[in-house]
Amino acid sequence: MSASAARSTLWGLGLVAPWYLRPSQFEVYELLMRERYPFVQAGRRWGKTTTILSFVLEQLRANPGWICRWVFPEKKTARTVIAEEMEKIQADCPDELKFRWQSTDSVYIGPRIRGRRSKIFLYGVDKDKGKSLRGEASHIVVADEYGFWSDPSVIRRVLRPTTLTTRGKIIFASTPSEDLDHPYYQEREKAQRKGRFIQKTIHDNESLSLEDIQNEMEEAGGEQSETWRREYLCEDVANPTLLVCPEWSDSLNVVPDDYPRPEFFDAYIGGDHGVDDNTAGLVGYYDCLKDEIVIEAEHVASGKTTRDHCDAMKVLELQTWGVGVKPFMRVWDAPEQVLVDMNALYGYWAHRPEKDQKHASIHFFRQQVRLGKFKVKARCQHTIRNIKYGRWKDEKRMDFQRTEQLGHLDAFAAAVYFNRSVDRSHSPWPAYPAHVSPATHFIPRTSSEGSPQERSLASAFVGPSLREDN
Repeated sequence: MSASAARSTLWGLGLVAPWYLRPSQFEVYELLMRERYPFVQAGRRWGKTTTILSFVLEQLRANPGWICRWVFPEKKTARTVIAEEMEKIQADCPDELKFRWQSTDSVYIGPRIRGRRSKIFLYGVDKDKGKSLRGEASHIVVADEYGFWSDPSVIRRVLRPTTLTTRGKIIFASTPSEDLDHPYYQEREKAQRKGRFIQKTIHDNESLSLEDIQNEMEEAGGEQSETWRREYLCEDVANPTLLVCPEWSDSLNVVPDDYPRPEFFDAYIGGDHGVDDNTAGLVGYYDCLKDEIVIEAEHVASGKTTRDHCDAMKVLELQTWGVGVKPFMRVWDAPEQVLVDMNALYGYWAHRPEKDQKHASIHFFRQQVRLGKFKVKARCQHTIRNIKYGRWKDEKRMDFQRTEQLGHLDAFAAAVYFNRSVDRSHSPWPAYPAHVSPATHFIPRTSSEGSPQERSLASAFVGPSLREDN
């Protein structure tokens, strides 16, 4: 029997993986068989789609009437990738057993078996936010390139409920996300903890020679390029060109919650008001001796009234600084009417921040971060994540990227306003020590100032005049 005839026979038995997959791919196949929520982290040129498609076709052949929903970020990508793989994998499949493409519904329809047909529906999640996925039950869901979904909450809101009655599988498959705060990493950590995670890199592809891999590395930009490291070796590497503050360093910019405050300081508030997005308020101070800003507390909330935010900030200021400390300045980016209400109705006085030269303000902030002059206490986790992981929407750098985890980078914006509002020429330190008063002490300006008579008088009194018993 020829190899082609043998494969045709195995198709008739519903077997694909044993003859189609390489050894490293079969390891992933076994994970897919074993776990309900397997997580496959795979680099380019390894064969992720081939492996999962082999598993899916076997399952749909063995269970007539089953539904698979294969979800990519973009439907166009889904059609291209799956069509290419389906053509290769079904090359020796008898015509009567093939899954046929129906473009009107973006679905592959399987052969009729015992009066029922299984189907593979293709979706693009980014465009309709999962609306087309609602309703019908699923036996297998493939969350392909999950690390690049703009709205990962579709898993929780839409896809997981479709598997409840069927006890269906959800297969997470992707290269690492370039957004290091993407829920991809939380889902991956959970899978690692529960033993349902597997990783394969380009080096695990037995069909590639060392020369093939070397050529691929050079095309990706070299051994140290972020594309090679993330897309082929599955390292957690952000795209530095889109980070709003690539200078951030936890070791330099995050300080412990008990970080000592100076004896004298200027207190500041920086805020960014949102309606659909978060409202973020930062409580901190400027230390003029160290020339550093320290953010001590944060308020982050959405869906609240202006009164709610003002009351929360009053409490936060009191908890942070105690009684008697008045902010040197509060800046709060909000519509004019909201500021009027904050000031007149709720007794929380704030000014609008300077917002001209947006990119210059951000560059100034980044410079302060790089020099270690902008610090955030460890308890302010939302602010830290905003600055550390926040990204531009695109290469134009005109707007921040909105995400489920970080919002619209409202805490980052509040930090930029805070940094710009600080009066670095002002010193909060008193002119004289606490026990010294101009009414009881002669206090020369400097030894070289004043008339000869004043300097002579000063030299006579400067020593004993500063003793505490005088």
